[in-house]
Amino acid sequence: MLQMASRLIPAVFACALNVLPAVAADIHWADPLEAGFKHVYPAETIGDPIAAGDTMSFSEMPHLRVEGRIAPGDADRLGALLREEKPNWNIDMFKDIVVSFNSDGGDFYEGLAMADTISSLAVTTFVGPGDRCLSSCAIAFLGGSAIVLRGFPSWSSRYVHVDGILGFHAPFSEIPTAIQIPDGTPLSDDLTRQMAQSFYGQAQAAINEIAGRISDWQISPDFVFQFLTKSGSLGDTRPVEERFVLVDSYMTATWIKTKVLTSKVEYPEEITGVGASAACRFLVQANTGRENFLLGISSTVGHLSRGDFSTDLTWELSSARSTPARYPEVVTRKTNYTTYRRLVPGNDPDAFFTEGLLSGVGPVQCNVYRGEDGRWYARTFNEEIHFPDGEGTYVRGRGADLIDVRVLDYGQGYPVNRFVLLGATGSWLRPPQLQIAFPDWLPDWTGDIRGASFDCGGALDPAAAVICEFPDLADADGRLGDLYRAAREKRGDVVLNEQRAWIQRRDRDCRPERVDLGDEIIRWNLAQCLMKMTGTRNQTLARQLQ
Repeated sequence: MLQMASRLIPAVFACALNVLPAVAADIHWADPLEAGFKHVYPAETIGDPIAAGDTMSFSEMPHLRVEGRIAPGDADRLGALLREEKPNWNIDMFKDIVVSFNSDGGDFYEGLAMADTISSLAVTTFVGPGDRCLSSCAIAFLGGSAIVLRGFPSWSSRYVHVDGILGFHAPFSEIPTAIQIPDGTPLSDDLTRQMAQSFYGQAQAAINEIAGRISDWQISPDFVFQFLTKSGSLGDTRPVEERFVLVDSYMTATWIKTKVLTSKVEYPEEITGVGASAACRFLVQANTGRENFLLGISSTVGHLSRGDFSTDLTWELSSARSTPARYPEVVTRKTNYTTYRRLVPGNDPDAFFTEGLLSGVGPVQCNVYRGEDGRWYARTFNEEIHFPDGEGTYVRGRGADLIDVRVLDYGQGYPVNRFVLLGATGSWLRPPQLQIAFPDWLPDWTGDIRGASFDCGGALDPAAAVICEFPDLADADGRLGDLYRAAREKRGDVVLNEQRAWIQRRDRDCRPERVDLGDEIIRWNLAQCLMKMTGTRNQTLARQLQ
């Protein structure tokens, strides 16, 4: 904990040297939030579970708006207004109120007091489209809760819209009361040392305040660790994603028990192999809570090369051959020693299939396929998670933290909306990072290659347009061009034939001509798919040159 506090000192130090006048936030009753929003992800609640696409409406709730910089006294004003709607706790504890935020933060301890006020009165918090809630505002947001049953603990009640920004960083206070520094005072070594000691104490105190509320807020210690190590200060002009840990993925939203909303849930007409893999990873993490597991890149069913499948896409059983239908099925396989079950993909050659391994749980298969309604569905299978004789729940966690979780794809496929294509960790606010460390297998002479292997200023097909949009992908394509020329000079037309076959496979798995490049998430998927395929081809060519 002491080491953590020392990492906060630079942020707090910078803050004290850039103190702004305290201006109270604008806190007022506003018109009801009339828009009907949709849930992006499923969520567990007391009662019927929430499904992706279900409607969430705040229209019947009194709406309190918090805008502007948070300053001392704001928590008291917030509490007084909320008690106007909840004057009698025994009667009003179940009354729904929503507090929406649009603030870049301010005083940390005031944000903490606002969170305590919101939590004690069981009020919902919301960051809506076009709004952003940063720093101490994000701390206040964590107070969102609701009383579901009298005598039972409160339930987290927090919502963020995908077009809103919710960001956390290392807490600090704008209270330079420990040492008053008149204007023009030189920063001597002794004064600097005193300031550092004062800020160290403030940082440690702030950490203790956060740590003491982790259980009440029902947030993940892993998330707390992440934002406690994210430094920031007033006047910092870096992009918001560099200064804050953003709640911009399924995983980060889950860490702070926040439900994600959108204005419209859309289902893509076409997806890439990377998007299919992301959907599989989302389901595995949502079902198990596991963040680290092995899962291969999806390949089209029509070109699977595993030995378990015959050329006509049938599944070999111990003594008979079973031809799969269009959709995936769980089959039983017998050996001399055991009987086990696994998922067999349907016979749609355009669908995707992959396999992976969960430590301590065993193999998992995933088939992503198009349903009769034209939508894409993902279905995973593992004997322990999807045991056919079970009841559709999976017990996860450890010790006293064991919980029953509803298995999202138990006995059926899970509909793939565009946000599921981000997987559990992909951000809906920013493009993926494609850059990778320069691998050892690349020849040294390729290290200085920059830009695509073709002219990005000319007429471009969809794949080329995306390659030119992402500099790291363009660099990988540039290396591919030079490696291909060198390999062909060495090995002749065999490399040409291999290159043509690789392009066919790339286009089959990534589908640049078929996906909707107007959809940002789909375009990001395509960039990732092209990067993975290009990297694999570069490695093959590099080995041929050894």
